[in-house]
Amino acid sequence: MNKRNTRRLSRLCMAGIASHAVVANATPLLFVPFMRLYGFTYIQFGILTAAGFGAQMAADIVLVFFIDRLPARALVGAASALGFAGLVFYGVSPWLFAGGALFCGIAVATVVFAFAGGTLEVVLSGIADSLPEGRGGIVLLHTVYAWSLVALAVFLSVWMAVFGEKNWNIAVLLLAAVPAGVGFSLRGVRFPSKEASPAPRARTVFSPFYLFAVAAVFFGCGAEAVMNQWVAVFASEMIGAEWGFALGAALFAVCLGAGGTVYVVRQRKRAVSYAALIVGALAAFAAYLFAALLPWRIPALVCACACGFFVGILSPGAMSAAGRGLPAAGGWMLASLAVSQDIGAALLPSAGSALAENFSVRACFLVLSAAPLLAAVFLALMAGTGGKKRGLPLTFQENSAKHRGNDRQ
Repeated sequence: MNKRNTRRLSRLCMAGIASHAVVANATPLLFVPFMRLYGFTYIQFGILTAAGFGAQMAADIVLVFFIDRLPARALVGAASALGFAGLVFYGVSPWLFAGGALFCGIAVATVVFAFAGGTLEVVLSGIADSLPEGRGGIVLLHTVYAWSLVALAVFLSVWMAVFGEKNWNIAVLLLAAVPAGVGFSLRGVRFPSKEASPAPRARTVFSPFYLFAVAAVFFGCGAEAVMNQWVAVFASEMIGAEWGFALGAALFAVCLGAGGTVYVVRQRKRAVSYAALIVGALAAFAAYLFAALLPWRIPALVCACACGFFVGILSPGAMSAAGRGLPAAGGWMLASLAVSQDIGAALLPSAGSALAENFSVRACFLVLSAAPLLAAVFLALMAGTGGKKRGLPLTFQENSAKHRGNDRQ
């Protein structure tokens, strides 16, 4: 793989994950204007969230069975086209529908572009993981996702302030250029060849290393999703509802991006070990505890937001480590880990909702601090079992060195 094509692939992966950030967060960022303009309810917001989540999980499940049978170029191209079509339909819905029909139109568009975003995330994660060491891999994509979310929030906020909430759909039509750009960037890019005969699935599925990876991804993504969902509510309780909600969400997203950036820079200088991921998980555990237990409001809020600096690397780091540990498993493995990621992002925040509703947000953080702690435990188990059976590498670093050697050939 020559350096020029590697750069093109890296840029394609980053553009694709930015597209995923747009389609995954458009509705949450626009729902308050929807409530004011169209009278949408929290129940309808829940329906839209569930529709988007269900479509993304459906994409991940489909890819478990088909990602190794279909060309990556075709999958990326189709997902880009679907993302573009979904955002365009989303944007023109106010001109086509009214009342209940408008909600249905927005829901259909959400399903279409959420399916596209889920497809892009899994396919491009596999491509990023195959790039030479130092390109950031899956963690780089997660970092790009976080900064793209910040940029999207700023863009929509400025747009609303200048042009008014009633013109939200024009902003969405402009954002449709992002997935369109991903499709155009496919030209001239050569994709890495797939394994001719991936290892038998049964051999992977029943290996302790893979099962520990599934658990690490589940708890790592769940820990991120819980804090991502509740830090804004926590901030609104600390400093007031009007500014707190937006400020908490923005600060957490910035910390996510900053933590991922530091991780990627470190990775370019030196292969990342399991120890770095475990330390990050333990730091996230400490941030959860301090947010729950500190009696002072602002320091507790700072800890909650700073949790993003550590928690964002857990799920992508575990997926990357699994890809390095099982290089011959095939693309289906990352797709299956993405399903585990989706389930964690659904179940743990739901448990957090019950705790926050019946007790408090602090109680939610206290109980669910177990999630990053368990992620650390399973990452340690991955490190301990990775090379003892089935010819797997002993450590993340060893297999990273192997990949670097292959890239030079």
